[in-house]
Amino acid sequence: MAAMIAPRLEWLLPEPLFDPPTFSGFTAPVATLLARRGFQTDEDLARFLDAGATTMHPISLMADAEAALDRIDRAIGSDERIAIWGDYDADGISSIAVWVLGLRALGVEPERYVPSRWSEGYGLSQTGLTALAERGVRLVVTCDCGIANVAEVEIARSLGLDVVVTDHHLPGPMLPRASAVVDPHRADCSYPDRDLTGAGLSFKLATALLARHGLSMADLAGVAAIGTVADLAPMTGESRAIVRLGLQQLAATVRPGLVALLERSAADPSHPSAHDLGFSIAPRINAAGRIAESELALRLLVSDDREEAAALAEELDSVHARRRELTTAAVEEARELADAQPDGDGPIRLRKDAWAPGLIGLVAGRIADQRARPVGVVCAVDDELRGSVRAPGDFHVAAALEACAGLLTKRGGHAAAGGFSLVEANWPAFAAAFGNLPRPYPPSRALTRERPGQLSVDLVLPSSRLDWSLAAQLDRLRPYGPGNVEPVIAVTGMRVTSARRVGVGEAHIGFRMRRGLETFDAVAFGTPAERPLPEPDDALDLVGTLERDRFQGIERLRLRVIDYAHSQVSPLLARRLTQATPAPALAAAAG
Repeated sequence: MAAMIAPRLEWLLPEPLFDPPTFSGFTAPVATLLARRGFQTDEDLARFLDAGATTMHPISLMADAEAALDRIDRAIGSDERIAIWGDYDADGISSIAVWVLGLRALGVEPERYVPSRWSEGYGLSQTGLTALAERGVRLVVTCDCGIANVAEVEIARSLGLDVVVTDHHLPGPMLPRASAVVDPHRADCSYPDRDLTGAGLSFKLATALLARHGLSMADLAGVAAIGTVADLAPMTGESRAIVRLGLQQLAATVRPGLVALLERSAADPSHPSAHDLGFSIAPRINAAGRIAESELALRLLVSDDREEAAALAEELDSVHARRRELTTAAVEEARELADAQPDGDGPIRLRKDAWAPGLIGLVAGRIADQRARPVGVVCAVDDELRGSVRAPGDFHVAAALEACAGLLTKRGGHAAAGGFSLVEANWPAFAAAFGNLPRPYPPSRALTRERPGQLSVDLVLPSSRLDWSLAAQLDRLRPYGPGNVEPVIAVTGMRVTSARRVGVGEAHIGFRMRRGLETFDAVAFGTPAERPLPEPDDALDLVGTLERDRFQGIERLRLRVIDYAHSQVSPLLARRLTQATPAPALAAAAG
């Protein structure tokens, strides 16, 4: 007899709601899910579901926004040369593209400047500002950077350059002395939504500038949506509105650059999804900045020529493929280095000077996911070391880098990710200091409910409830992302018809399940080779997400499996069968 297959993860089942509310157009299970996510009334929910142009806030509510638009308008009116300066990641490149397309509509072809990841690094630099001044530029508009460049803005002023800063990162103790500083995180800014990305902020400002001239451009939201998803903005508020608008506009775009990009990277170019933006389009744009030059991706986004766009899309595809090869090799080397580090749950420090600086963030992320530990990865660039950190939810990366600030020349980041630079002489001390930081960090940090090795379940349903009605209701909650994650469903009452290894390297498992007289397909991507296969007629409980799949021209529903277990050892068994839990509570937990 085959051994019982236990769950790989700890399933965190939802707490029961004894008196869940009702919402118009939603059945009890989904209404229960919505209540758990904080919605209380139909009006409250409608604002979320209908997010779009009418739900956005006036840009005039943002500090310095009108001053920024006034300065750009003066530059346009007096034929001053304008340069757009951005970052080399997908958010930064999308931000630049939004401004380029918007200014073109006003008859202005701006300079664009993306600093070299290798020779200049992130943000404004004296090298780039000097080059722009020599080319006759008089106004520099930053996007997705600039808030920390106090000294560099002073250099710009000495070169005769005015600077308008637009950024979404946290300001330091002093703001740059720019013509305008637009950042929703300014202490004196009362803007209602602080979660805009660089691309989102560029979209709000550029469309406001166009509106001053009686113009609008539908496809700016499509470009901004790429950066918004890429930068993991919460899929709530204005970021959600931008992505919803952007996906609609990308589906109808005729702009050659966007069409070529979608044809290469979207599962269905006529119906692009947030998943396409985050897992296919953004990685291609990022690849250019990681191992080639970001200008390649930028040229594609703003291209108006079909032949040029097709050639650029093909070149970007090749760069993306090469980036994946280099990442795979680097991650394998990093695994070997991580194996030599002490056991425990503390931070891992990895260094290999031959790694490309554009890959170390990816390497850190992969090892952090595999080991469920904070990971700092460092390589050498010219006369300094550059590093990247990724970490689980109980370790605040920006706070950790702040704790090591005395050893670093540059630092920055967010809760889950960050970057830094340091001189060679400080590496041993930094490795020791970072490696000795405790978990959690900061020690007083409140722990998230879901920890490494745990999986939060949103709905517990019998297999009969996996139908088109449920899929249509869940589709109304899209786009998914941080703050609005795709619902995870635990499904009971299925028996195995067949289960087999599929895909390249047999890395996935394809399931054919039976529910009554019907069959239902499921797939578990990237399943470890040691994970046992169930046998025909085994009773399984599955945890995953419901998705639409097209097979031989026919659309069908299937479950994208995250974890599975024999029903006899599933965590759902106690919830289903225990005599200690009253039946009403059980029904409420299952919706």
